Amino acid sequence: MKRIPALALAAGLLAALSAGGAIAEGIGYVDMQQVLQESELGKAAQARLDERFGDRQQPFAEEEMAIRRLQQNLERDKPLMSRAQVEKKEQEIKERIEKFEKQATELQKELVQAQQEEGAKILPAAREAVDDVAEKRKLTIVFEASQGNILYLDEDADITSAVIAAMDKASK
Repeated sequence: MKRIPALALAAGLLAALSAGGAIAEGIGYVDMQQVLQESELGKAAQARLDERFGDRQQPFAEEEMAIRRLQQNLERDKPLMSRAQVEKKEQEIKERIEKFEKQATELQKELVQAQQEEGAKILPAAREAVDDVAEKRKLTIVFEASQGNILYLDEDADITSAVIAAMDKASK
């Protein structure tokens, strides 16, 4: 029994489907990132994250600016300073940067975890909306726009706005 290479089989299937026009009408795609950002559920999740982490991020921005100023002052004053003074200042800046990075990393990990938790809350509604839109449009396949090695997507196959509308309608 001779095996047909997978690529040849896929090309044959694609040609057969294309001949009947099934490709253009049976495939859609959705940008889930856009769904998460623009749907009412996604906006509510982002508001919860902002409320939880907004105030906690401000000190990091201020500390980053303070460290930059210290570095700039050191560069400016370096020619006037002794080698020992320069080394001491560099060590102080290095320690401050290390402390900043450690704290920022901890907050970033917490934020990522919270984002994943919020995303998990929205995902069932998003999947239901994708299923609903796909069924109404009689799509056989729906791709995530940002996944895979898709080189071209026809704008007519984009169901993102319909998914957002379906999610918003279902969440009311």
